[in-house]
This record gives sequence, structure tokens and C-alpha cells, in this order.
Amino acid sequence: MREIYKKIFVILFCFFFILVPLLPDVQISRPKLLGIEIISFLLLTVYIIFLIFENKVLYPKNKVFILMIMFLLYVLLRYFFFSDKVFAYNEVKRWLLSFWLLYLISILGSENYEILITFFIIGSFLSVLYGLLQHTGGFYRIQVPKFDRVMSMFGNPIFFAAHIINFSPLVFGRFLLSKKFFNKIIYLTIFIVSLITLYYTKTRAAFIGLFTAILMFVYLLLSKEQKIKYLVSLSILFLIFVWLTKNIWLRQQAHFLIWRDSLKMWYSKPFFGIGPGKFHIEFVNFASEELRKIWPEKQCIINDAHNEYVQLLVENGIFGFTLFLLWLVFFFRFVIKLIKNLDVKKFRFAYELKIIISSLLCAAIAVLVQNFFSVDLRFVISNVYLFITLGFIFGYTSEIEEKNLFFTTPVVKIAALCIFLFLLGIFSYSAKQKTLSFISLLHFTKDGVKIQINDVGSGLLQQILRPYIAHYKLKQEKDFFDEKILNVANTIKELEELKQKYPNKAVIYEKLAWVYAKERDFQKAVENYLVAIKLNPNSYSAYNNLGNIMFLTGDRQKAVEFYKKSIEINPNQIDARLNLGILYYYEGKLNLAAEQFNKVLELDPNNEKAIVYLKKMRE
Repeated sequence: MREIYKKIFVILFCFFFILVPLLPDVQISRPKLLGIEIISFLLLTVYIIFLIFENKVLYPKNKVFILMIMFLLYVLLRYFFFSDKVFAYNEVKRWLLSFWLLYLISILGSENYEILITFFIIGSFLSVLYGLLQHTGGFYRIQVPKFDRVMSMFGNPIFFAAHIINFSPLVFGRFLLSKKFFNKIIYLTIFIVSLITLYYTKTRAAFIGLFTAILMFVYLLLSKEQKIKYLVSLSILFLIFVWLTKNIWLRQQAHFLIWRDSLKMWYSKPFFGIGPGKFHIEFVNFASEELRKIWPEKQCIINDAHNEYVQLLVENGIFGFTLFLLWLVFFFRFVIKLIKNLDVKKFRFAYELKIIISSLLCAAIAVLVQNFFSVDLRFVISNVYLFITLGFIFGYTSEIEEKNLFFTTPVVKIAALCIFLFLLGIFSYSAKQKTLSFISLLHFTKDGVKIQINDVGSGLLQQILRPYIAHYKLKQEKDFFDEKILNVANTIKELEELKQKYPNKAVIYEKLAWVYAKERDFQKAVENYLVAIKLNPNSYSAYNNLGNIMFLTGDRQKAVEFYKKSIEINPNQIDARLNLGILYYYEGKLNLAAEQFNKVLELDPNNEKAIVYLKKMRE
């Protein structure tokens, strides 16, 4: 039965390696991330069933693995005892996904790795071919969007570059190990095409990462006499490459200024940091005027430190950063020592194992070095693939231990399975009332009336799908101005007559103003809203809608005043808080925007607009 489970895991991973690189990575909707999460969910489901019916847990016997678990526990503790869980959630998710896939890969056994790495290479190379087509605009009758910096299906050339340098060393390792001439030609072709495509990403950090990986490959595999010759030659070639591509290297991105201001932020809370996922919220308070001149606040959002390790330090403090660094240092120390101790002269398989482990290690090094100049690991796709690579290394270098569990009888097994399915949310559905009280960018209310619909939640699966469902529902909403009133002239005429008949009824003025706003007659809309407020100073919906009109007509300062007045009258309303948060978002004041969106989620945990805008801030 264990072999059957392993085959299921291998099939799911093969599907993962082919599908994920080819899924588009579109901001907010993120099909690629959804693919990763759904397949990881399926792997977890099968694994729990395996635990229950096999009554054993497997794990790599390696002290470094324990250090990694300690770091993960720290991340989880920070999440559960950290007040801003909305921001910390994405950080916890990327670490949980990454460690989960690393662990599962590590226990599958090296006998399954050849087919897994083959599918890893095939899926990645298909994405490389599409990226190459983006440079030319297509081939023959195949037409694709043309880009100056190619990105394939990764949504960003930097993420794509990180993926290329993560799988290229594996291809080169296969090239060295292949005995058949045809196979060597295939792998060499894949490697060269990948390097060409990497060049077209124009990602400097990836160039440095791959060059460092090549130097490490030379250090691990060549004799002492050969090392110096190759290291010097490669360094000269790299310097020539830098000179020939100096237009790429001289591109201004103000990295040093961002690092400096980020370290100022870390110094404000040095021990435990500002909190996971909060960099983009807090950085606005530390950005220097020198940096703002290059990246103006209202035009650009600096949502990361452009250095994974600086950002890790800032968000998790010296304690979390030390734990991360500790397992990383011990991991590389362990693997390099193992490679050096392999006796390739005595055993043929030792030579093959040395190349395999070296190629995997260099793939990891390439990505880790790239992240000195970017934060690709903040985005799940890069982090997951790095940890899958580390999982292969653990599998090749560690013995697998087994521990018995307590699922000893059929009754206990069935009970455990039922509890698991219940907790997973497959059989538990709870209907919740929620408010879809926004239309397009701004929420205009009509007498404060809200439309109520039922929403179905489903445990862990619902948590995975939540941001994607929110984005989909938002896309279905019609713009406030798209929904027209039938027979506008008669409606206005009737309301004007009612206004004359009942001059002291605030609700009539508010309804009339709402109709004028629909027709973009903002002057008359404002006039009627002001009368409505004069007659009913507690009309928070009128203040909210006045704020919307000020926002649309460009008077953002006045809009803030009206939104705040609306919130002051009714602190538990959602509409004005959403609109104020959106305004702050477009002003680049992410800390203030996040404050409003968090309050909205306290009032309505499933509010699509708040969920999507918090996601947009990060992306």
C-alpha cells in the first residue's frame, strides 16, 4: 500500500511540475498560485489518509531538518500572537506551503526522483520556450505578445528569471550524467536555450545568482589545479558580459536607498521586527525624501526591500532572522561536507550522486543569491520551487525514519478519517450573511439600503479559494454609472415635485442627489446632498456619497473630510471606510488604507473589496 501512495504522490507532483509553470500569474487573480495551492491541498489530503491507514509518519533523519522546523514554529507563533493576521497570513502561507512540499519530496525516496526531476525540467522548459517566443513575438503562425523583458507565464521577468536559474543547473547536471550522445544534445540544447531566454529577462540579480552557482559548481566538482584556471576564466567572461550589457546594469532602481531606509525601520523594532507581511504598510513612515524624489509616493508603491534578507530582518527581527540564517548555514555546511566526502574514484555511483547533489545545491544557491537584490521568495512560486529543490537534496542525503502513530484499529482509523474530513471542511458548510455593498470603485448608497446574499464557506478549501472568489465576484459587479435609471426625466420631475411639497424631508433631497450623481450632474447632486445634511445632520450615507463625488472630481482632501464625518456618525458602517481606504491607497498612504480595510474585515470578514485591495497593496 505504501508504494501505491508513493505513486499517487509522484503522479500529483508530475502534474504539478507540468501545470504550474504554464499557468498564467496574473496580479490579484493569480491562477498559478491557485494551481500550487490546490495541488498542495490534494497532496495533503492523500498524505493524511496515508498516515491514518499506514499508522506511520516518515521524516528525514537530519539535524538541519529540525532547525528548519524550529524556524517554521517561530513563524507560526508570530502569526498566532501577532495582531495583524491579515498581513501575516500570506507569510505563513508561503512558509507552510514551502515546508510542506519540501517535506513530502524528501520522503518519497531517491528512486522516484529521476522521473520527478524529468517532469520538473519538461514543465520549466515549456515555459522557457514560451518566454523566448515573447522576445520575437511568435514563430511562423504562432503569435504571442511581444515584450522587451520576457516573463513567460510568471507575470514578472524577475520571477521568471528566478525560475530559470533554479532549474538550469539541473539540466546541466543531466547533461554531464547522460551517456547517450542524443540525450547530451537534448540537455545541452535545453540549457543553452534557457540561458538565452534568461538574458532576455534582463534581470541583473539572476545573472549574478547564476554566475555564483557556476562558480560553486566549479568549486565542488573540479580538482585544485583546475579550480583556479576555471574560476579566473569564468570571472573574466562575466566581466566582459557585464561590460557588453552595461545598459542593463546601469538601470536605476534606488536599491541602496531602500535598504538604508529599511534598516532604519528595523532599528525601530530590532528584536522581533515590525511583524510578518507588514513591510509595505510601515515603510511609508520611514521612506526618506531622497527616495521619494525617485519614487514619488502618489505614483509608486515601494512594497518590498529589494533584498529578501533585509526584509526578513525587518519583519521578523533579529531573532527570526537568526533562526533562518542558522538552518541555512548548517544546511549548506552539511551538504558541501557530504559532497566533498564522496569517494568518486572508488564508487561509480558516488560520482553520479556528487553531480546530482551539486546541481541541486547550485540551483538553490542561484536563487538565494538572486534574493540579495530582490524578494522573489516573497512570492509563493519562487519560494516553493526553491524548497522543492532543497527537498530533493534532503531525500538524496538523509535516511528516512519511521514512527508509529496511534491509529491501531479499524474503528480508530475510520473515526480519524471522519474527523479529518470534517476539519478539512469537505462535509462542513456554513451559510453566512454578507454584504455586497459596493459598486465599482466607490460605493454610492441609496438610503443606506444594502443587498444581502448567502455565501457558503468550506473550511480549509474555502480559505484557499477566498481571495480568488473575492476577485471573481468583484469583476462581476457593475459600475455605479453603468446601471441607468429608467426614464430619468420623469424620476427627477417626480422627486422635484415631492421636494416642493415636502421641503423639510431630507430623504427626498438625498434620493434626488443620488439620481443626479447617476447622471454625472455632480453640481446638482452636491447641492441636494448639502440640503439633506442640513435637514438631517446624522445622514452618514449623504456624507459618504458627497465624499465619492469629491473623489471623482479631484478634490481628495474634501473627500477625506466627508468620509471621516460619515464614519464619525456611524463607526460601524462599511461603505465610507472602504471608500476612505481606497482613497488612501491611491494616495500611496498604505498604512492608513490598511487601517480602514482591516476595520472593514472586522465588521465583515468576507468583504471582497477589502480582501482584494489588501492583496493589491502587496502585489
